[in-house]
Amino acid sequence: RFFLSVLLASLFSSQLLAEIRYSPSEVFSKLEYANVLAEALLKAEGKQTENLPVSLETDAEPMHVYELHVTILYELMGYALKMDHRPPPIPASQSIKYTPTDVYYLSELITSKLRTIYSSRFGVVYLRPKHFSNKTPSEVYQKAYELFYRLSLLNGHSEISPDTVFSQIQRAKHDLQASLLILAKRLDKSDEKKKRQLVTAIYGLKPDATKLSSKELNKTPNNALQKALAIRKTLNALRENNKLEAIAIPDFSTYPQVRPVDVFLQTQFIIAELNLLKQAWNIHKTTNNAQTSNGNTPSDVYYEMQHIEYMLNRLFKVLG
Repeated sequence: RFFLSVLLASLFSSQLLAEIRYSPSEVFSKLEYANVLAEALLKAEGKQTENLPVSLETDAEPMHVYELHVTILYELMGYALKMDHRPPPIPASQSIKYTPTDVYYLSELITSKLRTIYSSRFGVVYLRPKHFSNKTPSEVYQKAYELFYRLSLLNGHSEISPDTVFSQIQRAKHDLQASLLILAKRLDKSDEKKKRQLVTAIYGLKPDATKLSSKELNKTPNNALQKALAIRKTLNALRENNKLEAIAIPDFSTYPQVRPVDVFLQTQFIIAELNLLKQAWNIHKTTNNAQTSNGNTPSDVYYEMQHIEYMLNRLFKVLG
């Protein structure tokens, strides 16, 4: 009888835990607190936070916020190691429907690690989180964007480098290549022509063996941003063909000044939207982690984007 009581209590407790849900406002609170901790650590190093990046996104979904959290944790991993702390675990980015609750757990992980580092430097943590209400995923995204930027500064980067942007856009390219291969393998033998069109696009080829245009030199962050926004238009067309609502895209003319960090943000949206599309395509594959890359330029970033656009256009033409 005692054992049965304990079992029932345990099951009831598990059910309560399973029903916990967190809101965008609670995620916002965590991120705002993480920014306060990161800012205090920056000041301790004699660094000033100037020109915080501003997201022009108005239609962010939990998947977009989750994806940026994954990249934030990579940045935090570097800072933790630099400060002789154990790095935080890095989550996977998958093609599932993420919720604010999923994002909250990553925010908690980030805040906990920053609080530990802060405590090791200053002792008692007198800073406390604030509470907010009625926050949207887009407002949460802005706080996450600011935190990524602050962590990058803590890691000694005065600006987001082309290498950082390149490593992220490569993640998107490799993810799309894997999806095209999966979709090609699903086609029947009678669709050999379509299969060949998808597979050749992976390598930047046309079925007649002609190649994607060669790399253009002297490209700027402006060019890369314009290409990223063009990619997102094609992603929206694919979303609509798969009975998904389009996601609002910023107008290039609304950017007062294009910075590498603006291009970085678009890489995060592209990765997230590819994962959202994978749900429609019934593809369950984890997006690869970022690989360290050195010596890249905006031209290299632009060329990777060209290949992504090339594959998406082929996919739209073949399967819609």
